[in-house]
Amino acid sequence: MRVAGNDGVVRFLVRGSAIALATRVAGVGLGYVVAILISRLLGADGYGTYSIAMAWALLLVVPSRAGLDTAALKFAPIYLERGDYSRLKGFVRLAAASVLVTSAVAGLGVVIVAGLGLTSIPSGASVATAVTILPIAALGLVGALLRAERRIFASQFYEQLLRPALIIVLLLGAAALAVRISASMAVLFGAAGAFVALILGGFHAVRVLPLSGSGADYSDRRAWLSLGGVLLATTVVQEALNQVDIVMLGYLASAREAGLFAAAWRVASLASFAVAAMTTVSGPLIASSYDKGDFGSLGGIARSTARIGFAASLLICVPLALLGGLILRLFGPEFPAAYPALLVLLLGGLANAFTGAVAYLMTMTGRHSHALAIFAGALAVSVILNILLIPPYSIVGAAIASTVGTIGWNLVMLVYVRRAMGIDASAMALAPRAA
Repeated sequence: MRVAGNDGVVRFLVRGSAIALATRVAGVGLGYVVAILISRLLGADGYGTYSIAMAWALLLVVPSRAGLDTAALKFAPIYLERGDYSRLKGFVRLAAASVLVTSAVAGLGVVIVAGLGLTSIPSGASVATAVTILPIAALGLVGALLRAERRIFASQFYEQLLRPALIIVLLLGAAALAVRISASMAVLFGAAGAFVALILGGFHAVRVLPLSGSGADYSDRRAWLSLGGVLLATTVVQEALNQVDIVMLGYLASAREAGLFAAAWRVASLASFAVAAMTTVSGPLIASSYDKGDFGSLGGIARSTARIGFAASLLICVPLALLGGLILRLFGPEFPAAYPALLVLLLGGLANAFTGAVAYLMTMTGRHSHALAIFAGALAVSVILNILLIPPYSIVGAAIASTVGTIGWNLVMLVYVRRAMGIDASAMALAPRAA
């Protein structure tokens, strides 16, 4: 389905975002059920071990995608708009092969490094962590291709809904059979759910994308790999920003503190919930509009994303701030201790929602190198603050480091996009200016 005109683009953005938001609501609900079940079955220490293992797995998923999942959001919509299906087929084949090879290398690496005692992953959980990498990495590529084809519900369903639903079934089945569940087993359940979701999602993508009947054209492979390399580095830094606090708590504090922080972070992530749903749709639209030189549509996309996302975030943050202690208690009796960290993290979520699709406005319009530099600076600040603040303030110190980093990169990107493109990507949506 193609969308023409500024009004048509914005209407599709709002409609698609509503679908993505509804899917994410259900997905987050299932994710919370998974987290609560695991925390209840394992306790704070076991949940901390599980969180550390998953943090490492998610960090390694990023390089395993080689940046080609994000590159798919730029190239696939353009090829679909132009009817250039042979290049689309070449891109999909190269991306799938790259994910397979890099995931295998990453999995082998984590087992070796953990065996040498060079990570915070317990040696018994290293194999489970390694097995988890491939299906989650490949699911990201499948979801990106479905987003490019504007199959919004399908792009979210397999990872957001089906995967956690399968994990819940496995956890409840093991509990019903009185099987003693360990942190490693919980990670393996996640891997099993991801594999099943990947198989079904892969069949769906092959069925709806125009990949048959034409030869594969790899003539743009240098552009794919060049952009993928920069986007890989960018995504690695972004994921590091998401996981560095938990990882460093595992080094500088204990598994218990890492588990408490992981619960607070999961609750606080709801603050950016609506804007995340909207950027699910806006990424391919930004790439397509910029390729056509349609800056009117770009401004409309930025304005709608930021205003709707920020308004929704305010509505979400107020009850989270008031009821955060009760919500954290769902994870177990020890988890309300993470409430002060939750309040700090909510500030970062609001800042992220306020700036809307600012990161996509850089990465989808050829300014990915500058985006990488900004993210890298924020990561450096976050690491330094974690080192300084975790020893005296534990999880609150980690929350401060996370929030300062988040606010920093959002504001710098906001100023950059305004100066370089003339677009105010924030919820204020000031009038366009000359770039």
